[in-house]
Amino acid sequence: MTLRKTKILGLATTLLLSSQAFAITFDDVGDNRGIPADYAQYRPILSESELQISDPAGKKGNKLYIATNTDFSGVVNEVFYVDKDSEAFVFKMTGDHKRNELRVHKNFNTSLPHTFYHLNASIEPVNPEASMKDSTSKQNEITYLQVHNKGVTVDGKDNIPHPLLRVVWREGAGETAGHYWAVVKDNALICKGKKGKENIGKPACKSENAYKQYDLGKAKAGATDFNIIVGNSTLIVNVDGKQKVNHNIEYWSHLLSYFKAGVYNQFTDGESEARFYQLEYQVEHK
Repeated sequence: MTLRKTKILGLATTLLLSSQAFAITFDDVGDNRGIPADYAQYRPILSESELQISDPAGKKGNKLYIATNTDFSGVVNEVFYVDKDSEAFVFKMTGDHKRNELRVHKNFNTSLPHTFYHLNASIEPVNPEASMKDSTSKQNEITYLQVHNKGVTVDGKDNIPHPLLRVVWREGAGETAGHYWAVVKDNALICKGKKGKENIGKPACKSENAYKQYDLGKAKAGATDFNIIVGNSTLIVNVDGKQKVNHNIEYWSHLLSYFKAGVYNQFTDGESEARFYQLEYQVEHK
């Protein structure tokens, strides 16, 4: 199936980068699928964001940019929609290292002392254990929320290929099976790829030093409320109103950061699904 171009912005540029036709459409309204931009509670974050989505049939890590000018009018399909009954914002994706995420456009300085950036979400994973039952990955998880970086300038100069924060559901085992985790990059070193070849193998790039893992507790039935706050060189994560993370991020101050929300798969042979009952982006000045 070829990609239908109705109301998709920024598409021509993307197609110039790849000769592969994407096997997804973006004007596919079903009986119970609402258009996200038609719902008042989701318009504010959509008006600040673009959609980054993978072709499930494409290569690992492939990504298409949709609504790059924040116009989501008519953008809907079987993996990106609002459930008409519950009014939950639904994100789905199939395949390892494939994504379906809103990328908030604002690139912000994490060290400003009186400005705080909030991402608020109420998330219900849908049967993640069943999604992963056939996976061959060593560690199966789904990322729902991220604080990532653009680099030192808005054109992407000197960015690092690691998020500052990922909020994930991890399959795990034993006492921590089915828990949420906050995975925080604990330094600003590049620890993979060509740009990180000089650092790979150094103690600071070992997993136990490069990342801080915060156990956010076992996922309950229904939705869990997350509030991420970034500002004054501090990263805070609240879960159901209780502070679970308060992390000094002075080492991140030179990097412009941004929020992402949706699903990003780190498991094979399955489809993720998450329902967002709240998804808000706010800037607070104190």
